[in-house]
Amino acid sequence: MPLFRRGPKTPQPDHAFTVGVRQDRVHVGVPECGCAQLDELRDYVGAVTGHAGPAAGGRDPVAVLNAKMDYAEMVNDLAAVVALAFEELVERGVVPEDEVPAAPQLPEVPQQSSTYDFIQATYARAQARLAYLEQADAVLRRQGVAVLPPAPPTEDEALRAMRR
Repeated sequence: MPLFRRGPKTPQPDHAFTVGVRQDRVHVGVPECGCAQLDELRDYVGAVTGHAGPAAGGRDPVAVLNAKMDYAEMVNDLAAVVALAFEELVERGVVPEDEVPAAPQLPEVPQQSSTYDFIQATYARAQARLAYLEQADAVLRRQGVAVLPPAPPTEDEALRAMRR
């Protein structure tokens, strides 16, 4: 019996590149495919707020509104990353252009509206983008592509600052 056991080798992607300002990773030909961040987004508002319902007046409490805006920002960021990934994947010949999902039809944001109405409209737009991301996830899975968050830093920033 060997003293040291080596784990199985992690399969290397056929193609790997980054997209977006945060350097989100795109890997082609890996076993775990699709948008890695999608699971986190599906129930984000409920998970953050403990599934708090509307207040007595039927309006969302401030905590829910804050969670909806955070959710909208994260969905928008992921939608931009996925769009950039598809652009690169089509250019590299990995995904046929006709398989790329069309951009979603987004509800209008009312002009001259209250902050509450603006947040609700922004949240509705994020939900439409999430439906687009679900379609994109299915295409990415069929094509063996993973969209992953940025790689963690290789060195602790606090340690680096102490060495200066």
